[in-house]
Amino acid sequence: MTQVIRNAGGPAGNTPGMTTTKLTMALSAAAAIGLLAAGSGIALAADPGTGTTIAATGDAKTAQECVQADGHVPDPTTWRPAARITVDARHGFLVIRNDKLAAICTVEDGHGTGIMGGVETRHVYGKLTAARPFDYLSSMNYLADKTHPAESIHFGITTADVKSVSLVGPDKSVRDADVKDGTFVVRTPFGEDSDQATTNHVRVTLTNGQVITGPFRG
Repeated sequence: MTQVIRNAGGPAGNTPGMTTTKLTMALSAAAAIGLLAAGSGIALAADPGTGTTIAATGDAKTAQECVQADGHVPDPTTWRPAARITVDARHGFLVIRNDKLAAICTVEDGHGTGIMGGVETRHVYGKLTAARPFDYLSSMNYLADKTHPAESIHFGITTADVKSVSLVGPDKSVRDADVKDGTFVVRTPFGEDSDQATTNHVRVTLTNGQVITGPFRG
């Protein structure tokens, strides 16, 4: 599906003189922490193992920046980073997820700037099955220009027992996806258009060695 990046907010910056030290408090205060973080420019994440909240770093910080910038993400303290792809020197995408949903975080100059197209509620983890342990999430289709051919970046979700994912194009070429924590992302020459039948097919290998194939958009 052709998508346009919806830039829901700029990068978060640290307030002068404020340090990102560890904050220890109950998970019940997470909502209040999220509001504080949005105002101060510090991205915070809940630690599910200890019930504390810590200053996020790396991809976890980027994920929280996207959640805060969007402002409409459900259960904002539950999201974690997953598969990531770099588009160019300044831009990229980070798939983020919780136990129910996945979304695509837009990244610019190392900061999360928003959620591409909003949180997807049709393609969710609860609908994955043993026969189809993967699903389409979204696509970014880039038109050809004078310096670059047409290409697409595709995003999807999987069950926990999926070990690897490949996208098979209409010319039977195979592109291996980056798979992480029940999500995948892959760059190919072949787009996906919501007004047409699916272009690509998915081939997944499970941890038990079983191979399952099917249309990307089933």
